[in-house]
Amino acid sequence: MIILRLGIAIRHRRGRPKCWGPGNSLKRAMRRWTTLFLIIVGLVSVPKVTKVMSAPSIDVSLSSSSLPRGDLILIRVRGVDGETPRVTWMKKEVYLVSDREETSRYGFVSADLKANPGTYHLVIEMLPSGHKKEIAVKITEKKYGVRRLTLPKKMVDLDTQTLKRVRKESSIMKKLWVAPYGKPLWEGPFLRPVTGEVVGPFGRNSIINEQPRSPHSGVDLRAERGAPVKVMNHGRVALTGDHFFTGLTVVIDHGG
Repeated sequence: MIILRLGIAIRHRRGRPKCWGPGNSLKRAMRRWTTLFLIIVGLVSVPKVTKVMSAPSIDVSLSSSSLPRGDLILIRVRGVDGETPRVTWMKKEVYLVSDREETSRYGFVSADLKANPGTYHLVIEMLPSGHKKEIAVKITEKKYGVRRLTLPKKMVDLDTQTLKRVRKESSIMKKLWVAPYGKPLWEGPFLRPVTGEVVGPFGRNSIINEQPRSPHSGVDLRAERGAPVKVMNHGRVALTGDHFFTGLTVVIDHGG
């Protein structure tokens, strides 16, 4: 377009071109077209400029830079046009939920109760560009206390048949934890299932019949026998059963 516009400007300047008039010599006309030819050659010979695209900055924020064992922190990744973030922590992908405006994605990064203290790296990768960002997160020690329980011997020292049952029920539960992610089903804040006080806090080391056991990975709430237990939020029933350790059991999948 630039060459054409230059040619039109010269050719139509002040009406009819002078180089075509009856009083102009061939020499003057040749000078004009030689000048135009040099302009065109100059434009064509301009070297191309390759635009170097710099890596876009990845906007990530964490609710904390340190993570106590058994705890979690919130991560937010602000959206980049045409890019989808993928977050990896401890060699596992972190599920992210988009906000209503679809400008940011949120997820939780957690540390197991038995995780070794130290510095680990959270990896954020933008797809499809492949741009990455690593953030150092320090897992710290945390004391949850100890609970000591006295239970009937048959509930601690399991016979062969009971041990087989426990292992089968444990396998069933593990399959729920590794199931593929589903879309979020919850809406609004989560409710308390019963109004009773907490009698078994999360994370306490368990000493049962003077024997060390796995830390307590749940939260026990007091309730009267027969009291209704509310579902904490919208979801689907993933499992019902009568298990050896947890008794009458209902597992709700809230999605996400």
